[in-house]
Amino acid sequence: MRYIKKMLLWLWRQLFSLYGPPLCIIIFAVLQGYFFPAGPIWPVGLFAIFIVFIFARYVK
Repeated sequence: MRYIKKMLLWLWRQLFSLYGPPLCIIIFAVLQGYFFPAGPIWPVGLFAIFIVFIFARYVK
């Protein structure tokens, strides 16, 4: 049972590190477009750089 739990935890970490950054960026872009429809698009790029930096530095 402990082996299965360890394996599922490892799988969750792998999936989170793989799909986490794009999912965060897409959610941010959708929310920014919803709340500020006439707003600029450059905050999405800035947020993308920030997310890549955070995930590369703190999620291992």
